[in-house]
Amino acid sequence: MLKQLETHRNYLHSIPEISLEEHNTAKYIREVLTNIGVEYKEIGTSTVAFIAGESEECIAFRADIDALPVVEESGNKYRSKNIGMMHACGHDGHTATLLTFIENTKQMITNGTKLKKSLLFIFQAGEEGAGGARFVVKDSFYKSKKIESIFALHVYPELNTGGIAIKSGVLSLQNININITLTGKGCHGAQPHKGVDSILIGAKLVEAYQSIASRNINPNSVFIFTIGSFKAGKVRNVIPEKVEILGTIRIEDVSLIPFIKERITKINAGFEVSYDVKIDMEFMPFYPPVINNSTLAEMAKKVVKNLEIETEISLSGSEDFSFYLQDGTPGLLCLLGIRDEEKDHIYPLHNSKFDFETSVLKNGVEFFNSILAETAL
Repeated sequence: MLKQLETHRNYLHSIPEISLEEHNTAKYIREVLTNIGVEYKEIGTSTVAFIAGESEECIAFRADIDALPVVEESGNKYRSKNIGMMHACGHDGHTATLLTFIENTKQMITNGTKLKKSLLFIFQAGEEGAGGARFVVKDSFYKSKKIESIFALHVYPELNTGGIAIKSGVLSLQNININITLTGKGCHGAQPHKGVDSILIGAKLVEAYQSIASRNINPNSVFIFTIGSFKAGKVRNVIPEKVEILGTIRIEDVSLIPFIKERITKINAGFEVSYDVKIDMEFMPFYPPVINNSTLAEMAKKVVKNLEIETEISLSGSEDFSFYLQDGTPGLLCLLGIRDEEKDHIYPLHNSKFDFETSVLKNGVEFFNSILAETAL
């Protein structure tokens, strides 16, 4: 098994591709599926493979395949050949795990194992911000399958190797994307009285947004408001007319969405009056929260072997696995421990030094094997 995992992961790690542009990654996945005789459907750069069982009821497994626009600084000898791109979120590991699982499952069937239920394997493009799952769930091939439940794994560097997080209920948060354009009045930097300083006002606006968490949201609620981009001006002696601000909000309670939008809108309106600026906003709720099915979580806890189970670890980020659950399909996303301080595998997701030992993915394959045995054999 380790040789299979290494073959897949080493190659995939060297050819990272960003969301919805994973052409070589998809080509590799499809070549592997073709070689083992598994049918598949292409959905853009996503690939959905299918193995028929005795029943039309289907158990689904998902892996995401895209990388990030990050310059790799890890010590991995198979580091990225694509400059400025990196598998900094472990999706190469997710894909290697699912490919190995399919190969082993196909071999079991060849050796005489009967499937009581059909199997669906989703190699999904565009998880990193593009919401690639949306395109899969809308596709006629996916919709034609009677999916009983869906499972996925995500490597997690805050959990030690040998551990797995299996949590019932909310695992990851709703995200809301915020685009702000603040327009003041440009002028010479030595004559600020002749303009309206968009940078100064924009900085105050960012500070004002943080008051929502401290003064408007119940402290027992999860609310994270991060401004990740603040762009204005090109030279030191010109006050620019516009500031462009990009932010993200993460919440657990989706009922807060209308209130949050109202508060930001009122803050913007107050700044417009107070500072004589114009503020345009795009408020875009995107990934819903991942809510793990409690029955599947309890089942997984019973069948998992040789791994230390954690039940309270959550993701403060968002995950588009949630789109597979929006029609009521029960699902379970679990976190696979990869932290190893002796090998310096301590860096967080999306970090340029992020890495892990490929051998830990054996735990992921065994997890899928356990789910398969319990649900479809």
